[in-house]
Amino acid sequence: MKVAVLRSGNAVWLFQLYNKDMSDATGKAAWTFYYDGDCGFCTLSVRILATADLFGRVKWTAFQELPEPPQGLTWEDLDAAAYLVVAPSVSLPSGTGRQSRLYRGYYAIRMLTLRLPPLFPLAPLLWLPGVNKLGEAAYAWVAANRYRISIRCRLKAGR
Repeated sequence: MKVAVLRSGNAVWLFQLYNKDMSDATGKAAWTFYYDGDCGFCTLSVRILATADLFGRVKWTAFQELPEPPQGLTWEDLDAAAYLVVAPSVSLPSGTGRQSRLYRGYYAIRMLTLRLPPLFPLAPLLWLPGVNKLGEAAYAWVAANRYRISIRCRLKAGR
């Protein structure tokens, strides 16, 4: 399926990423989003994001359900922020040495704007130069206060 939402300037490549192979050889999602399943705010956010995942392109996983952290991450990493793991495309020739890429916090959310069709309109904004500084700061504040937000908004955790 070829979809080009934007055709102006350098923005075209953002949406071409959506058209790349999105699943592994088993047909399962090649992108995995790890979040804090003990946080009500995080759980609600993931439920909303999962609703936007119209084609099931992302596997949504509470890190507490894992027997061990994903390669390249520690339990402390997972407790501090959400992570998106993007597996290399199965169309790559064998022996290329490409490994999964990790995106932390704001950058994980920003990558999701390229994969989830209802979030496409946000992509040009989040990929503007300089916006990452504001995004990092906002994400850091929310991550540090996520349990307070959950209590204040009476959000219950649930995996």
